[in-house]
Formats: sequence, C-alpha cells, structure tokens
Amino acid sequence: MLDELAGAPGERLLGDAYWTDFDERFWRIGEPGFWKLERLQEFQEPSDDSWVAFSKGDWSQAMALLEGRREALTQHYAKLRARGIETWRIRVVEEPLTDYMRWELRLLLMRDELGGHTRVIDAERVRQYEDDGILPELITLGDDTVYSLIYDENGLQEGGVRYVGTGLVSRCREFVQELYSEGENIREYLDREGLLPGEKR
Repeated sequence: MLDELAGAPGERLLGDAYWTDFDERFWRIGEPGFWKLERLQEFQEPSDDSWVAFSKGDWSQAMALLEGRREALTQHYAKLRARGIETWRIRVVEEPLTDYMRWELRLLLMRDELGGHTRVIDAERVRQYEDDGILPELITLGDDTVYSLIYDENGLQEGGVRYVGTGLVSRCREFVQELYSEGENIREYLDREGLLPGEKR
C-alpha cells in the first residue's frame, strides 16, 4: 500500500493552501470518517500555548493550559457528532518516550475522553513496514481523500500531499484501521506506564 501511495500522482499543498483544502474536505465527510496515523516522535507546535509552556520547561502550566482547553474541545466534538463525523487515531509510541510524546499523550487522552477515538501502538510492531524509512503521517477523509503530511527538519508541519481516488484512499484507510485494531486504548496504556494525569512526571 505504501509503495502504491509513493507511486501515485498527488498534489503538494503547502501552508494556507493545505489548511483551506483540508478544512473544506473535512467538514463534508461522513462515514467512514477521519482516520489518522501518527508516527513521528517530535513535533514543533508554536501556535499551541500549552506546547509553548512545555517547550519552556513549565510542565505544570502546560498541563493547566491543556485542561483549560477541555470546554472548547467538548464543543468541537459535539459539533462533529452533530455532523455525523467520527475521528479515529492510531499513535505510534517509541520507548523511551520523548518529552514531547509525554505532553502529546495527555492531549490525546483528553481527545479520547471527549469522543476522538485514540489508540497507541508500539513502534516495534510497525517496523515490518519501515524497510525504506519510517511510516508517513497519514490522514484519510471519507472515501475520496488521503493526505501524506509534510514536516520540516524541526517537526513543524508545512502541509501535505493530497491524493484522491476511492481505491487508493480505501487501501490507505484499511492500513490505518488494521494498525488501530492492533493498538491499545490510550487510557489503558497511560495507566500501565504510570503516566495518568495527577501522577508525577
């Protein structure tokens, strides 16, 4: 499937062109919803106030800012449900966890609690697909769109390559769904690793 994606004609969208395209397509999807594969272990998110606090070493403030986002996220997922949109995410985790991953997993836990279905899978379980490099970050929207996300060398998202076509999108989604089916519920993972909110970092 990944070889097929690499050989398919796609359109490279950067900056506002990507975000505008994504937004337009996202809000008109129904079944089978939004599926995302997250693989990289480090990202830059300078527009996120909690990430900024975390990046400065202020973990308590970062967690407080995340919690302050709960109401907005509650409304976001209520809006998705009203539109008949479900989101599903499989997050690859690599041990030992990076500090970034410890931060992101807290955000993903909140998303999961509010309706953004999230599971995690150990990196060792995806190595079989990575002979030619690590898996791409993938998003499928409905039946007709898949994005392979583009990041710079510092982990800042620049945009994505958009592919369309029912067959290709279905095969990408099925790949992500297969990993999701093998994954572990994020709360169970955090509990097992002693990383639930309230516990010491």
